[in-house]
Amino acid sequence: MVEATPESISPVVTMLSPTSVLHQVRAATAVQHRTLEARLPLTSPDLDQCTYARIIEAYYGFHAPLHDQIAKFSGASADPERHKIPALIKDLYALGLNGEQINALPLCTRLPAIDSDAQLLGVMYVMEGATLGGQVLRRLIAARLGIDADSGGEFLDVYGRDTGRLWKAFLKQLAAFDHPAYNSDVVDAACETFACFEHWLDRAGVLL
Repeated sequence: MVEATPESISPVVTMLSPTSVLHQVRAATAVQHRTLEARLPLTSPDLDQCTYARIIEAYYGFHAPLHDQIAKFSGASADPERHKIPALIKDLYALGLNGEQINALPLCTRLPAIDSDAQLLGVMYVMEGATLGGQVLRRLIAARLGIDADSGGEFLDVYGRDTGRLWKAFLKQLAAFDHPAYNSDVVDAACETFACFEHWLDRAGVLL
């Protein structure tokens, strides 16, 4: 998560109104994004497979309970195309963990609140943007560690060829929701998602 700035990769949005929800959330989270990106050692020249495995374990510990929270709020309207947990589990097995070890991994309990559509979109901005950024990391990790989708890198390319399509679909959903009465809730939820994730990774001991 949060491996690359989504807008630096996607050409979908080039000119934004300063009052648009996308402009607001992007501006509000820019410092958090850069700070976390700098502290996450996925692009470090010293990255080794052991450190990478610990990061994937920590990702699972955050994503699994957050996915449950999203599913609880969304119910039947949850999008099955955006389900990332099977990819993380596949990676954990490929990196040497067994089922018992995966079930014993610590799970994050400090998560962003999801009690409204605005909060859900704020959380998704961070999560979906990070998935888009995973495309950059996928190539880097493959070159540096020799890890591909079958050996522990499935999560970095979880949407595969649908990555761009799903990001554009999310931007369209966010734009359709844009309203002055709710935009601050979207922004606050995105900021809280970054804060919760950084706190969790710090606690897991995987940040620089």
